[in-house]
Amino acid sequence: MVEAERSKLPYAAPSRTMSAAARARRIARACGVFGTGVSLTVLAGWWFDVPAMRRLLPGHAPMVVLSALATLMLGMALLFAARRESARLSRRVGRCLAGAAAAIALGGGLQYAIPGSFRLDDWVQRLVFAPLAPGSGMALATAIGAVGAASGLLLQDARSRRLRLLGAVAALFAFVVAAVGGLGYAYGLGAFHQGGPFSRMALVTALTLGTLSLGVLLSRPNRPWVTSVLGGGDAGTLTRHLMPATVLAPLFLGLLQLHAVRAGLLEAETGTALLVIVLALWLAGLTTRLARSVERRAVADRQLRDALQGMNEALEQRVAERTRELAEAQDALVQAQKMEAIGQLTGGVAHDFNNLLTIIHSSVDFLRRPNLSEERRTRYMDAVSDTVERASKLTAQLLAFARRQSLRPEVFDARERLAGVASMLDSLTGARIRIVREMPESPCFVRADPTQFETALVNLVVNARDAMAGEGTLTIALSCGRTKPPIRGHAGSPNDFVVVAATDTGSGIAKERLTQIFEPFFTTKEVGKGTGLGLSQVIGFAKQSGGDVDVASVVGRGSTFTLYLPQAEAGAGEEKAVPEPDGQPLEQADRCILVVEDNIEIGAFCTQILHDLGYGTVLTQTAEAALAEIEAVPFRFDAVFSDVVMPGMGGIELAKRLRELHPELPVVLTSGYSHVLASDHAHGFEFVRKPYSAEQVGKVLRAAIARKPKVRMAPADAPV
Repeated sequence: MVEAERSKLPYAAPSRTMSAAARARRIARACGVFGTGVSLTVLAGWWFDVPAMRRLLPGHAPMVVLSALATLMLGMALLFAARRESARLSRRVGRCLAGAAAAIALGGGLQYAIPGSFRLDDWVQRLVFAPLAPGSGMALATAIGAVGAASGLLLQDARSRRLRLLGAVAALFAFVVAAVGGLGYAYGLGAFHQGGPFSRMALVTALTLGTLSLGVLLSRPNRPWVTSVLGGGDAGTLTRHLMPATVLAPLFLGLLQLHAVRAGLLEAETGTALLVIVLALWLAGLTTRLARSVERRAVADRQLRDALQGMNEALEQRVAERTRELAEAQDALVQAQKMEAIGQLTGGVAHDFNNLLTIIHSSVDFLRRPNLSEERRTRYMDAVSDTVERASKLTAQLLAFARRQSLRPEVFDARERLAGVASMLDSLTGARIRIVREMPESPCFVRADPTQFETALVNLVVNARDAMAGEGTLTIALSCGRTKPPIRGHAGSPNDFVVVAATDTGSGIAKERLTQIFEPFFTTKEVGKGTGLGLSQVIGFAKQSGGDVDVASVVGRGSTFTLYLPQAEAGAGEEKAVPEPDGQPLEQADRCILVVEDNIEIGAFCTQILHDLGYGTVLTQTAEAALAEIEAVPFRFDAVFSDVVMPGMGGIELAKRLRELHPELPVVLTSGYSHVLASDHAHGFEFVRKPYSAEQVGKVLRAAIARKPKVRMAPADAPV
């Protein structure tokens, strides 16, 4: 619709237009060709004695040889000047031709100023052709116009701006002189050509000189008015549409009025009045049409702006949707990468759990023997305790891998993280792969997401394990203070980086595949044995952390994957330990803990632990029952120890309710469910991870109770 409206505008620029400079040069060359052709035609008419070739119309004065020679020189000079890129030789030739034209014109004009019988035009005419007819010859106006046009050509490339402007004015003056001479013929002014400077100017001379003068003005298209008239924009198009109406119409109306007066149809005064009225009406109509065109243009522009605004809004909406989709896809990809790592861990973790259960089962069997020595009993008890601790750490690592979250960078020691996942990596590779660890003596602090760091380690180890077909040597080397070299066309960095290099003795990677291995879902493994997300997670984590991953491989000898992570200041990410409460150990005999646990066995075991620690306890199996106990006797309990996942009201909801009703009552939560452990916080409450020890529970409860004043107001005989 907008394009349709714009197409109706009388001065709407076409979509594909020639530049103003190209259009001006083309017109200038056409003017040069016209002037040269007319001049040669006139000279041929004199040579072959063909009168029709010397004049434009029968009965009109012919162009004399001297005028034809001047316009011929001007036409050829204009052809050289109008070239797009004139060489130095071409410019010199053009200036020489323009100088020759100026000399010929000056010679023809000086004969009017110098008294005597010698006339240059007559001498040239007699030298080659027949003598001039009486009263004919080069007109003074022709000589002046030719000198002006030649001056325009000579000065158009002058270094001085004033000289260039003077040349343009001279060419414009030549055009005006030629136009006046031509209008004398158009209006039939016989007296105009019977005396004065225009008395001998032929009509063909006026047309040729005017055309050449216009070509001189257009031969240098860098002039502002050329761009305004011939430009491809709206201004140039408007000017070209209005110029015929504003220039030709008054000339035509004036000619019509003159012939009407001469024919006796109108008196001179009446004709003049009618001419003024018609011109006024013509200009009024032209102005109205222009106003309507401007109005249509404004409407079209407004519609165009509205359409563009709508398109921009739609585009912004699409960009927002696309950005959201990309973010969701990125989150899904990261989660898929984690899940693949967990899938790779499953076999090794199951094997480890079976080993741990074997230790516990065997130790319990021995502990049941009545004649077991105290030393062996202590040893088996320590074995059970250590095994439970190892199992707890193993589940914690699995839950950390499964956590669904974006990168949360923090400063940590990469050496400690590598040592922390050492046993998990051992179980992941199997007994037939020997892992060699090369660790520095000093800490290597990095700023990155620790969970993603461990996931990247798992993916690197899994990739090495598969490359070695389950048997070989894997060397994991950690170093710090290294610079990052250029990797895959990316610039290196002189900053300090922590480097983790994983070198295997596997089959290696072909050179043509080195650029593909980091692409998501690219894999050379069989269906069901890999998704191709492992290495893409590694490079994605490295890039988001400000680092990179490099790979070097030799087919048949193995590969080395080098992970670069920006090094952080030592100790910048260490958390300050929370000090234990000052003062003497708390008296616990008069402390009462409300235990909320839906599992009867765990509840009984928990109350036993608390009794052994010196606390009084009350056990409930639901959150609703716990609220009833608290409301029955306010200030009876010193703390609440509650499970999180329970039927009905959960532990977190219970804790929030107690925070509103009894903000002074501490609440400690506990859980072993994965979705609870994988959450980033416990909503501001103390939290103990299952499985827990008596020492852990006692430490958390002592700290929680120490933060509140002792305001118990229960009766002395309240049950505990």
